[in-house]
Amino acid sequence: MPKFTATERMLIQNIVCNLSIKRIPDNEIIKEVYEQTNKTISKVTLFNVRKRIKKESSKWYSQLRQGEYEYIHEFKERINEIVDLQKRHYKIIEDNANNPSVQQTSLAELHKLNITLSNYFDVAPTIGNATIPATPETKQPPAEQRSSKFIV
Repeated sequence: MPKFTATERMLIQNIVCNLSIKRIPDNEIIKEVYEQTNKTISKVTLFNVRKRIKKESSKWYSQLRQGEYEYIHEFKERINEIVDLQKRHYKIIEDNANNPSVQQTSLAELHKLNITLSNYFDVAPTIGNATIPATPETKQPPAEQRSSKFIV
């Protein structure tokens, strides 16, 4: 990879990551990198950036899996972030009593946050159960034993 500052590297990684997720073709990504940084990258550099993103993601995920409560902590942080954004939107709505367009925009964003938060709370029990190690008291009987008691 050509020499870039740390800020440029981070910007390029963000551009590559965001556009790759959207399945933008490589030549368009290269063009976008140039438009935002005035730096030209090659297809090899683009490949290496993607490789680095995957490696960093894998390392991050591995660390989450190894820590007994790391994933739950990260999950809770996302919930706290949404709650904080909700409070900010309520404040925006309250502070703009005479500006219905600002209120309407904030209400729309608040609705999206409520849906996201609701989805997080829907999956929270699954996350908690997946991280609790099974003990003899909490182990479930085999599926055939569990289902047999429901047969009439």
